[in-house]
Amino acid sequence: MPNVPVLIVGGGPVGMNLALDLAWRDVPCMLVNRAVETPNHPQGNTHNARTMEHYRRLGIANRMRDVGLPLDHCGDAIFVTRINTHEIGRIKIPTLRERLKPGSFDLEIGPEPLQRASQMFVERILKKELDGKDCVDMRFGWQLNSFSQDTDGVTADIENVATGARETIEAGYLVGCDGARSTVRRSLGIEYDGKSGEEVDFMMGQMLSVYFYAPSLYDLMKTDAPWQFHSMNPEGRASIVALDGKGHFLTWAKVEPGQDPKSVDPRPYIWRVVGEEVPVDILSSKPWQAGLSLVADRYQDGRALLAGDAAHLFTPTGGFGMNTGVGDAENLGWKLAAWHHGWAGEKLVSTYEAERRPVAVRNLAQSYALAQSKSHLSVPPQIEEETPDGERLRAELGAATEEALAEEYFCMGIQLGARYDGSTIIAKEDGEIPVSDPFRYVPTSYPGGRAPHRWLSDGSALFDNFGKGFTLLRLGGSDIDVQPLLDTAIASGVPVALFDETDPETHRLYKCSLTLIRPDQYVAWRGDSLPDDPSALLSLVIGRT
Repeated sequence: MPNVPVLIVGGGPVGMNLALDLAWRDVPCMLVNRAVETPNHPQGNTHNARTMEHYRRLGIANRMRDVGLPLDHCGDAIFVTRINTHEIGRIKIPTLRERLKPGSFDLEIGPEPLQRASQMFVERILKKELDGKDCVDMRFGWQLNSFSQDTDGVTADIENVATGARETIEAGYLVGCDGARSTVRRSLGIEYDGKSGEEVDFMMGQMLSVYFYAPSLYDLMKTDAPWQFHSMNPEGRASIVALDGKGHFLTWAKVEPGQDPKSVDPRPYIWRVVGEEVPVDILSSKPWQAGLSLVADRYQDGRALLAGDAAHLFTPTGGFGMNTGVGDAENLGWKLAAWHHGWAGEKLVSTYEAERRPVAVRNLAQSYALAQSKSHLSVPPQIEEETPDGERLRAELGAATEEALAEEYFCMGIQLGARYDGSTIIAKEDGEIPVSDPFRYVPTSYPGGRAPHRWLSDGSALFDNFGKGFTLLRLGGSDIDVQPLLDTAIASGVPVALFDETDPETHRLYKCSLTLIRPDQYVAWRGDSLPDDPSALLSLVIGRT
């Protein structure tokens, strides 16, 4: 009977990110995924700044840069009546080259700007990376049939979909990353709570997702080729996203009443966006439900946990869903590694739900609000008229659209401002917490948030110097004796590395001489001197008390 520390069910971006994180932390695991290959239909397109920091830590961020839009491809979101006629509004978004330019806003707040790359391309990179990891038993083409658990672990029955061969697997923990119809979630009797999408004009209710190839589309554009078009005309609304700058696109359109999304010809949906019948090669088409804002009642039941879509379902507005799932994997990975390596307190793994569920609720609320703003925009019937009145209507709708959707494409507070305040493994501190709103990120070393970013004199990011365990930052040239904490850590088996940084600007940013950084780059504690009882601090941050 095969025995693994962690069994991951589901090989999408969240399951594979968790497996990579565990491998990086020297934790063997098995991943089972019903499909034999990664998907060939594009889904999530935005890998936000925090997700790219995660990839930087794993050493694969540069590979993600190679599969998205070209460096100089226009990043704007443009609003048009039709692609071959009127531009009515535009939200300016920097190109990737502009984001990567030293001194850019993106590189001031983090070492990695967001990346526009289809999840379809990224999953191929993740799988190839995992296929080369000896400590990861990759089982694509296998499914979970059932599982049972006791206080010591999980016993799972898995099956090879093609041959029918079955195996019984024993694991310390099972993590369900198996999507909206999660076998793990349903087996545990855990329900979703929230909103499931009302039927309105756009980005709510039944939608159609179409992957197509149409290089001649570039010849018809009346504007520069952007990352995203939004068409707004009386026939309907749709979005078209450029995937590679070479003619591959993804469109989302509202399915018309009475039409079967599984059999409808999607080309008319594309043509009414374009304004004429260009040659279109449909590569794949699938229905989906927009306007979802659902979160699982619980993230954990004994030795079984949920992550990604199994724990929360988003509408794509804002691009929060997959990125929230990657955050789940990042949070859970180090805690399972601590358990496997023997230094986790009894309560550590159970803090996963308390930390990540509020983040999902926060992100879901913002995504749903953005979807509502987009869906409630009304298109006047005369919007396309070549008259002074039509020109006025286009100007008014363009202004309304730019105002309503101005923040959808940035949301830096969502990207970098997730906090774990109230967590039992974060040291409490007096004073007001500098909380980021969804749009604005506030860098702060106040315990419970992402450690603030700084570029160091050697060209590295401060993040690059954090270890796989905890990192104790000693800042501003301080000579505080931290050996008592390091000695206590060694005696307790807790990995704590010391990093000295003398730059006074880093000290001013962190507002203290000592900061204890968790393995997921979050601040666990800070102070200008060691606590009187270093062992109590360590016990707190590893869930032992």
